[in-house]
Amino acid sequence: MKHSHKISHQINTLRLSLLASALGLALNTSAVMAQDNTSGLLRGVVSSSAGQQLENVTITVKHLEQGFSRSAQTNAKGEYVLRALPVGRYQVLASRAGQAPVELQQLNISLGQAQTFAPVLPQDGDIERIEVKGAMMRQIDTSDSTAGLTLDAATLDLMPVNTGFENIALLTPGVARSSQFKASSFGGASSAENGYFLNGMNISALRTGIGSIDLPWEAISQTQVKTGGISAEYDRFIGGVVNAVSQSGTNEFRYGAELRYDPAALASSHDTVYNPNGSMSLNNEASEKQFREASVWLSGPLLEDKAFFYALFNPRRYQEEYANSAGTAFTDYTKDDNRWFVNLDWYITEDHSLTLTALDNSADLTYQNYKWNKQSGVGDHTGTTLSTSGGTLYSARYQGFFTDDFSVSATVGRVEDNSDTVPTNDLPGVWDYVNLNGESIGDWTTSNLTGESYQRDQIRLDFTWQLGDHTLQFGYDSENLTVDYLEYQNGVGEARGWWEYRTYTAIPRINLPAGTYIRKRQRDTGGETEVNSAAFYLQDSWQMTDTLVLNAGIRHSNFENTATTGEAYAELKNQIAPRLQLIWDRHGDGSQKVFATAGRYFQPIAANMNIKQASGQKDLHFYYKPGQLAANGSPLLKADGSPDIGALVATNTVQSGTVDVERIAAQDLGPMYSDEWTFGIEQQLGERYKGGARLVYRDLKQSIEDSDLGPVVAQWLKQNKIKNKSNESYFYTLINPGQDVTFLYDFDQDGKKERVELSATDLQLPDPKRRYLAAEFTLEGKPLDELQVFASYVWSHSWGMTEGLVRTDNGQADPGWTTSYDYADLMDHGYGNLPNDHRHALKFSGIYQLSDDWSLGLVARATSGAPKNRFSIHPAGVDTCKAPSLWADWCASQWYDQASFYNWDGTPAPRGSAGRLDWLYEMDLSLTYQTTVAGGDLTVKGTAYNLFNLDTPTRVNEIAQVTKTDGSFAANPDWDIAQGLQPSRIVSLVVRYQF
Repeated sequence: MKHSHKISHQINTLRLSLLASALGLALNTSAVMAQDNTSGLLRGVVSSSAGQQLENVTITVKHLEQGFSRSAQTNAKGEYVLRALPVGRYQVLASRAGQAPVELQQLNISLGQAQTFAPVLPQDGDIERIEVKGAMMRQIDTSDSTAGLTLDAATLDLMPVNTGFENIALLTPGVARSSQFKASSFGGASSAENGYFLNGMNISALRTGIGSIDLPWEAISQTQVKTGGISAEYDRFIGGVVNAVSQSGTNEFRYGAELRYDPAALASSHDTVYNPNGSMSLNNEASEKQFREASVWLSGPLLEDKAFFYALFNPRRYQEEYANSAGTAFTDYTKDDNRWFVNLDWYITEDHSLTLTALDNSADLTYQNYKWNKQSGVGDHTGTTLSTSGGTLYSARYQGFFTDDFSVSATVGRVEDNSDTVPTNDLPGVWDYVNLNGESIGDWTTSNLTGESYQRDQIRLDFTWQLGDHTLQFGYDSENLTVDYLEYQNGVGEARGWWEYRTYTAIPRINLPAGTYIRKRQRDTGGETEVNSAAFYLQDSWQMTDTLVLNAGIRHSNFENTATTGEAYAELKNQIAPRLQLIWDRHGDGSQKVFATAGRYFQPIAANMNIKQASGQKDLHFYYKPGQLAANGSPLLKADGSPDIGALVATNTVQSGTVDVERIAAQDLGPMYSDEWTFGIEQQLGERYKGGARLVYRDLKQSIEDSDLGPVVAQWLKQNKIKNKSNESYFYTLINPGQDVTFLYDFDQDGKKERVELSATDLQLPDPKRRYLAAEFTLEGKPLDELQVFASYVWSHSWGMTEGLVRTDNGQADPGWTTSYDYADLMDHGYGNLPNDHRHALKFSGIYQLSDDWSLGLVARATSGAPKNRFSIHPAGVDTCKAPSLWADWCASQWYDQASFYNWDGTPAPRGSAGRLDWLYEMDLSLTYQTTVAGGDLTVKGTAYNLFNLDTPTRVNEIAQVTKTDGSFAANPDWDIAQGLQPSRIVSLVVRYQF
């Protein structure tokens, strides 16, 4: 295992280290120091027992596991700083002229944290070791006010925290679980607006930014979650940051293995959820899941005290069985991973080091599909769908210290991610919305065929220069993300497409009357595009007085997105992001700090927009009269898998496939950015506790949305007497809602592009407001020597017009390409409480040492429910669908069916005004046993996630309206019925052995 077999020794040692640092901070104040994203630092002041600050004392730290040493001399004020120390445990030594180094203290260096240690030397020249008595919480860092949490692997091993960055992030105040996406909301931002880093590399999901790439989690040494007040070193996010460093080898050869098994026999399931008419909303009749994982690792020295390796092999298998809510189909899903990870560290000299990292997270996914019904269960096999996902990461990082005051680091690397879908039959996807609430019919297995390849190349240079009371950190970073994407629908010949049987509102523009039709949709996309970014930053940490610190930074960045033509369709230049922190050590002894921060953060256009807007996407809709119907009312299917159809009624060309970079985005497009202000206090509360309070306000100042300007352009063409001879009627364009829009397009096909200028007043698109206000309260400490706890309460309010890059309320994981702002009428009454608005959140986690061998871990959360909506078809002739609005002729929101903020009877139902979901209560519990067997460390751990198997709804049906056969509307009896529940209880068993 990763830690000593005697956990009491570990906790006591950690407590001593933290105590010594806290005492050292109380002795004096040294110059503040900028921190990087892969290491920590040690600083302090050396003084005599008479209180004099001592110059030319050499402070040396020796890594206890890797053996390398680093030294620094104190200046005229007795100050020393040791920067960029790899995380781990160190021995601190001190020496004066003519004396041998003397051991002073052992302490831990944590990721992104500043440790303060101030030894006292007596007048006679001998070094006096600091005496540590009693128990005390860790120090308050008076040099930095970035909000967040840092946890190491040894601590997480004792807690009921599942693998994955999101489960760690959820321990942090201000982070909320998403009910739709595999990433969290930080400070009211959407799940696609966070940044994820490993060993200095950006590992955010390459297409969407929703979460990170998959990792072999055993390889993670420490994880830092940043939720606010983040320095200029970081950007390309609005929400928050998850930053991690990997495991490294040591001077001892270590090898071990861990087996994890989450057996289906110990897992629980939730009851099936039924609609009022007896149909199923959630079918849990045949639900079962199981997980198995092995980790095998070897680490050690390649050259003692100089070079080290760490290697990990991590095969995994996840299995899940489930039936659809229509009660017609059953799926047996398997995901097989063979992940591996290698890290090499070479300390060329005490001042120069090189780290190489490589990993592979490739996976094979299999969907076995069967017929199913509630009475007889699983029936005939209908087909198999195969797909692959994952890729590789390679990086190199150099760290060099040229003087005690000047250092350089450089990181280069590549992250690759690929995905392919392989169907086992060529039948197209068919869905019945008239009789089966959108469930599939037929024996098809794969409706959409894709081939995706993403490659992100990164380079980063960072310089740190200490100048007296100033520590300057400056640097450059760039990223080049290449996207190679292909998408088309399954089916042969005329059968190819997505087929939907449903009732549609009238679309006068294409002469489609209201009625029930079978629609075939063909959407083809393909090509290679890029997302490029580059930035310079400067950060100054200034010790203004003995008690006042100013951290001031600025970041200049440029973003570029290209189309399949190789031309740039969006160039967002000269983005200036200031970052400020002001920190007051109120008593001058490190027992309390008062701080304020302000910052601006920019969000690039996601690679997803390259695919949707700039890859020649062709989207055609064909509306047919229904053909023959089965006894249950569903369309009969032909031999090629397509439904029997009648006459073609209308054709709608939504996207023609033409790529014109001067039309894809507005000429005056500006960046998406948000401002943040915080004010807070941290206070040492006696020897055992530390408490804090923080006020947070965030304001989304500008957003980027795709809007179909078609109805407004049609009016513009009419006013300017220009005939549209192109094959385009829909003009999906990236714009800044609430701002004027200008784009170029050759409507009359005369070889000269017309310049379309649309004012914000004419467009009537509301400002994309998103505001977040929060009050956070934290308490952490050790009520008993055997008990360590962390508790927080957050009151928050998230409100406005837009959630951000994704939409939780309709499940759209399409950053920048959601239905928000597609048309102005879709935004009518869209101002209100947003999906990530959870007014109250209480979190408690802790570790209780039952004995030297046994420990108990607990994670508990209570979160108030998200707001609910009522969605219906936009009524005609009201709000933006009423003349003289330029959108009124189309009232295109009606084509989206029940997607507007109205009740079933046409009365407005503002966003988030339909009540709230129930409180969500989560409790996870772990029991860990650690001992020594045959000279190795043995750990046995059992964890119950969702201990009480609570089944609180996390998503409900928000469709408020149904259309009757005569075309009139009625209240949907299924509104507010659960469509998603909190995950059911699983029990995880882990056995670990390491030499």
